[in-house]
Amino acid sequence: MIFEMFTYLPFVAFVLVVLGFVFPACRALQLRTRGQAVMSMVLLLCFSKFLCFRTLGGNVFNPEFPDFLIWIWDWLFDGAMILLVLAAALFFVPRRVKAWLLPVLAWSAAAVGVWNGVRPPPVREVEIACPGLPDSLDGYRIVQLADLHVSSAARRWRTEAIVERANAAGGDVVVCTGDIVDGAPALRLRDVEPLKDLRARDGVWFVTGNHEFYGDWDGWRALYDEWGIRFLHDKCVFPRPDLALGGVDDGAFGSDTGPAGVARVFAAATNGEFRVLLKHRPADARGNGVHVGLQLSGHTHGGIAPLLARLVALANEGFVRGVYDISSDASAPGRGARLYVSPGCGQWAGFPIRFFNDSEISLLVLRKETGR
Repeated sequence: MIFEMFTYLPFVAFVLVVLGFVFPACRALQLRTRGQAVMSMVLLLCFSKFLCFRTLGGNVFNPEFPDFLIWIWDWLFDGAMILLVLAAALFFVPRRVKAWLLPVLAWSAAAVGVWNGVRPPPVREVEIACPGLPDSLDGYRIVQLADLHVSSAARRWRTEAIVERANAAGGDVVVCTGDIVDGAPALRLRDVEPLKDLRARDGVWFVTGNHEFYGDWDGWRALYDEWGIRFLHDKCVFPRPDLALGGVDDGAFGSDTGPAGVARVFAAATNGEFRVLLKHRPADARGNGVHVGLQLSGHTHGGIAPLLARLVALANEGFVRGVYDISSDASAPGRGARLYVSPGCGQWAGFPIRFFNDSEISLLVLRKETGR
């Protein structure tokens, strides 16, 4: 019910944009009267994205349109937003420059941002020095997929490319930290199906994200079971004797994702195994560091863009992307803990755009920390 109400918010935003921004922005561009009228019509068309998605495509964020059409409309919308910002920031630029240069800059930047949001991600290798890592796990390779967001804007061809690159990365284990798909099985089954072809010596393991909660989770769970895709629902497994791999469901499912819940997940790991936690959101990582050696998360999309990254950090206890030391005074001596926040493999279909923030398939190489 709440989510359905949320889908109408873009319509309200659309009206506010029309009344409060479009016409003043066109005047700020210092166009002549006819030029202001034309630019106003162009901007109104661009800002009709969500209205048309809901009316013609059946879903305000994830319409059933061809992917290239969604990309084009996102490009138009994002370019219009950038143009408004530039028009306000560069009010004193001479008319002969502003009238043509700002729209070119705005929609060029939007094209780059949308492409960064929808292209198949490359493999990025990251070494993580882990206190307390057993000698036998020095050089252990984990392939992490996060925030795939398979949707009408990111279809089967993209999933196939991600699976091919993940398998070619040569990980000892493959993990996925949630937000797999946006949409119901009836619409997205074929686009998600290639995930069943992921392979690794020590297995392929998933946990849920908040977007699993928004879709038909029961339907997806039946399909994942049929495909042999394994989820760690608040439990841990032992892919090898020296490694405990645990996962918690996202808090949207009612799971306790804090330190107490994580302690229960690893209750069976009593023989000194190195503990790796899969958790969609990086929140609570400092508390969880008491119970694990490494936490792998996503959810933040790397902050999306530099200015937005500050807001994303505020909502996620300062964690946005990369490696963090989450050791605490309560950590066992010599163990400590690390967190890796993946920027994700994809982007939510509502705003598939990234600036100065590349997506990635994370190849994490565990290393013993020396000098500690």
